[in-house]
Amino acid sequence: MDLLDNTIRPYPWGSTTAIADLVGTAPTGEPQAEIWMGSHPGAPSLTARGPLNEVIDADPARELGAATVGTFGPRLPFLLKVLAAGAPLSLQVHPDLAQAQAGFAAEEAAEVPIDAPHRNYKDAHHKPELICAL
Repeated sequence: MDLLDNTIRPYPWGSTTAIADLVGTAPTGEPQAEIWMGSHPGAPSLTARGPLNEVIDADPARELGAATVGTFGPRLPFLLKVLAAGAPLSLQVHPDLAQAQAGFAAEEAAEVPIDAPHRNYKDAHHKPELICAL
């Protein structure tokens, strides 16, 4: 088991106090919108053994289990986010897996840079969501 050090995303709509209260730190005065826990390459959780995505990449079957790798491939099949909204959020609609794969492939073929602001598909994965409001 690894202790995770997780990235806090500072989106403008984030609360200035909720995440700090949750994790037991002093508020920074800046918006803190999301805590990301997982192996997303844009903000992987850190472990004593390195970034979680690199730890998993080194031995997916050991880290995830053979059944998970067999079902989802050699990647953590979810990204856990804790959201703390301090302002109203826009509605998001995510593609299903086939749409995500096709859209990502099309943007890759068109050589749209991964960090381009007009890019729609940053990866080929769908993003099923479960929301639990507290």
